[in-house]
Amino acid sequence: MSQAKVDRYKEQKANRKKIMQKEKRERMLWKVGGSLVAVALVAWIGYSAFDKLYEPPRRFYVADTAAVSDYLSGLSSADAVDEVVDAVDDEFAEEEDVTEAETAAEDVTEAETDAAEDATEAETDAAEETTEAETAASEKTTEAGTDAAEKTTEKTTEK
Repeated sequence: MSQAKVDRYKEQKANRKKIMQKEKRERMLWKVGGSLVAVALVAWIGYSAFDKLYEPPRRFYVADTAAVSDYLSGLSSADAVDEVVDAVDDEFAEEEDVTEAETAAEDVTEAETDAAEDATEAETDAAEETTEAETAASEKTTEAGTDAAEKTTEKTTEK
């Protein structure tokens, strides 16, 4: 058994350098991993505490509302209702005026379009009548020429 111990000791002595490097590497990994976990934990706790404890500053504005209060107290409820009714009536009257103006503009546009169509139809009719008259005149001329030629032929044949 002592021989076995000696062999083991020699083997450990021969591999001591590799074993030491491996142990050193494992210790370093544990330190780095533990440090990362500790940093993450501290950051999480710090963020949570900051979020719960810190309140952003609020902005306050000071306004003197005495003028508004005086105005409102000076109005009676009937006056206020009359003012609102008048304002609403004015708005509706303006909308009706705009609508009437738009309708009048549309009527004028339609009348102009109808007048233009009527003028175009009249021109087309006049052109057709002129063409018909020219055709009739040329037919008469042709007939007259044909009649004259026939008479001339008849006279020549009679002689």
